[in-house]
Amino acid sequence: MKSINVVVTSAGGIVAQGIIKSLKYHNKYAKGKRYEYKILATDISYEAAGLYRSHNFSILQKPTDKEYLKSVVDLCNKNKIQVLFIGSDVELPILCKNKEYIEDSTGAVIITSQPHIVEMCRDKYKTNEFLQKNNLNSIPTCLYDEIHAFLKDYKFPLVVKPREGFGSKLFQIVNSIEELEFATKAITQIGWKPMIQKYLQGDANEYTTGITLSKDRNQIMSTITLKKILKHGQTYKAFVDKYPKVTKVCNKIAKKLKTFGPLNIQSLIDTDDNQVKIIEINPRFSASGPIRTVAGVNEPDIMVRNVLFNEHIKTGDYKSLVCFRYWNETYIEKKKYDRVMIQRKSVKTLNSSIVDYF
Repeated sequence: MKSINVVVTSAGGIVAQGIIKSLKYHNKYAKGKRYEYKILATDISYEAAGLYRSHNFSILQKPTDKEYLKSVVDLCNKNKIQVLFIGSDVELPILCKNKEYIEDSTGAVIITSQPHIVEMCRDKYKTNEFLQKNNLNSIPTCLYDEIHAFLKDYKFPLVVKPREGFGSKLFQIVNSIEELEFATKAITQIGWKPMIQKYLQGDANEYTTGITLSKDRNQIMSTITLKKILKHGQTYKAFVDKYPKVTKVCNKIAKKLKTFGPLNIQSLIDTDDNQVKIIEINPRFSASGPIRTVAGVNEPDIMVRNVLFNEHIKTGDYKSLVCFRYWNETYIEKKKYDRVMIQRKSVKTLNSSIVDYF
């Protein structure tokens, strides 16, 4: 059977591990498959679980290292990589900006949006400005120096969060000016910029929508929405079903962006007006991607079919499911782990095992 050689970066993170899970799901369960994925995982540390659940792996420098781009190009060339998946928000900007250079140097396709889309989406305030400008379900928002005018229309509690960053880091719900000032100071102390938003009631009405857009741009290949319950900033309970009200809004945003690749749109129903409001847009695969894969929408595989085989994909129905996440472990014999760390090879192989005890 034909092999497709892929790289998945940042294998220690939940996004990268979700991509690996989806690719391996295709290898194991896809019906009538014409190809299988050979997965080369990368990370900056040997202590990354995804390295040992892939076919082989390589340790790379940090994205800030001057040799980082060269190491990515060399790795792709030496291993005849056809597709590169970006597994972390940290690597996204540099790989996105250098997409053309890497693709011209290697022949591999990097699955990422255009640089201006990535730049806008990484700044939550700019994202909200885009939504507001295009009448696309924005949340009332202000900067710190606009807070007194903002309080004339919106009362406490309010949300304070950084414009930068990802996950729920430094996200706070504040109930007074004193709490607001403390929260904004915590953000500025690490060199980030704070923004303030209306607090939307009802965590039970939060959604995550995964969308894939074709290389021709503006063609939506798949859309699937999960209703989610969060823990430590990640989905740990998900309800896969049809949510047409949310899906309609997210598809409208995707078409307006005119981008390529995966999008993950986080939204919440505002109980004040019963409207969908957009929390953030991430131009990458979602950590909840494997849930979508099991439901019948394998987003990494859809992107490969489009970029390598020029398939014009329009996914149909998917299963309605309930997903409960839990911690799991993967094991390696210490002698083998110690041995592989001192090997001089640039690409190494060491598989871990999972115990079926739950």
